[in-house]
Amino acid sequence: MKLLLSLILIIAACNTTEKRQTASQEVSRSPWFFETTTYNIRNPLFDDVELRTGYYVESTPLKGCILYLEGLADSVANQAPLFNHLSKNGYRVIFFDYMGQGASGGSMNNTRIVDSANESLQISTQAKYIWSKYVDKKDELNGQDCSHSKKFVMGWSTGGLAAYTLVHEGWADAVAMITPGIHVKAFVGESATDKSLMLTFKQTISERTLTRNTFSGTFDPHIEPIKPISPAVIPLFAANLMISSKLSQKWKVPAAIPGIAFLSGTNDTYVDREAISKTLKKNAPHFEQVKYDGALHELQNEMPEVSSDLYARTVRFFDGLTAGSPAAPGMAL
Repeated sequence: MKLLLSLILIIAACNTTEKRQTASQEVSRSPWFFETTTYNIRNPLFDDVELRTGYYVESTPLKGCILYLEGLADSVANQAPLFNHLSKNGYRVIFFDYMGQGASGGSMNNTRIVDSANESLQISTQAKYIWSKYVDKKDELNGQDCSHSKKFVMGWSTGGLAAYTLVHEGWADAVAMITPGIHVKAFVGESATDKSLMLTFKQTISERTLTRNTFSGTFDPHIEPIKPISPAVIPLFAANLMISSKLSQKWKVPAAIPGIAFLSGTNDTYVDREAISKTLKKNAPHFEQVKYDGALHELQNEMPEVSSDLYARTVRFFDGLTAGSPAAPGMAL
């Protein structure tokens, strides 16, 4: 009898230890999943390119998946605060770095927004490919995938314009745009006050012109460098961006596609806030608009009162489109 009792206690102890180890693994596991993906550019003039791709896994029951499109000169690794908030509220964020940005190979000069002659160079085409790559991928720990998710898209700046392109193409089911490049300025960042910087190929895109937040005494999410440093060093993309921006100002958005646009203050040196607002009122009158007076371009990494409000509104927006999701009610703070 004593031997039997001892065996039962040993088995119970082993099971408890195994459960504790599993729980510990889940707690310590990084939410980031990164890998390198070879992207086939279907044009003999361009070589295939290695892109950094992946997703930021949800930390609560999965509600849906969001395809995030970064801004010019950015890196997905710089968006941890936004991704973490979405993760805590049940959203998986699928992402990739554009060519020549973050940890991706190639050159941003070969990237396009709208180019019917070279569709494989378009961010929207690459975005669809990345979504298809991860939509059925089960997370190794929670076993969940995005196969039942609507095609939610979120983009900042250049990525906001690319997200708007996916709406125009009829691919996206819903969109959240942060200071989208629907009306871009010719002289951006530092060159807004010193145009010679653009002509001499010096750095014009800078953290101090992107956000008022200096992150003094706290975590600075900008862990990877600005690359490229100026639109002037990627003239082919810069020209295409200006052309695509003009084209987008004529696009009408069907009322069936919901959207929300987060707009910066009028002192934003990268886009024209009031022009964007006017265009959206005309072409997408059903889109919600949220304006942050005084804020600069990178709203998701702006002062806490701005970024926190943006995070909360983003979650509410997507939550309103995920009725019947398995996630528990309520929003994590």
